[in-house]
Amino acid sequence: MTAQAWVLQDSRSLVGDRLMFWATGGGYTSDLDKAERYNQVQAVAQNRSRESDLPWPLAYLEQHTETAVDCQYIKPEAVEAGLQDTERSYMAAKGVWNGNDLYWLTDDGQVTANFAKAHAFPIGIARSMAKPTHHNVRAIPVALADSLARKVVPNGGVKIGIALRGTGVELAKPPRSRSRSMRCGHCGVFISQYQVGDCPKCGGSNYP
Repeated sequence: MTAQAWVLQDSRSLVGDRLMFWATGGGYTSDLDKAERYNQVQAVAQNRSRESDLPWPLAYLEQHTETAVDCQYIKPEAVEAGLQDTERSYMAAKGVWNGNDLYWLTDDGQVTANFAKAHAFPIGIARSMAKPTHHNVRAIPVALADSLARKVVPNGGVKIGIALRGTGVELAKPPRSRSRSMRCGHCGVFISQYQVGDCPKCGGSNYP
């Protein structure tokens, strides 16, 4: 057993492509910095209790993070005020999100949800680009976006098997569901408990 920190992922759902973690103080979060820290014994015990709670070594996830900005915290009044006295602005794409996270223009004209790759344009160029007749983007002042950036983990960039390699941890396996079989009372073919209302061979009903 190692003394490294662990976090727990609720693998039942994602927000966009971001992993969701048990949060400090309760609930769930996609912000890795706000994920509750556990030791290995605690993390493994929770996985044994509910196999959908996956234990991850924090050090592994830290190597595969991106930064992101949640659109819910971008308030129009804050944007307008920030644009009045900024020299540079990021450009966010309109009408598309990764979960709740904004997509950004890069320095080579591409679009990415990884805020770390967003390009800060001179404010004059940013205002021109944000005109309705030009591009489907809006200007977000640098200081505002930087203050809202958080650390997230994209689902496609991590592998639980690789993360657990060398830790001695084996994930709990969900119990196998056993379906009961029976014979159709009309044609005698074997059917499962889920086919009693509509035999796949003769179509007869086997409800009691």
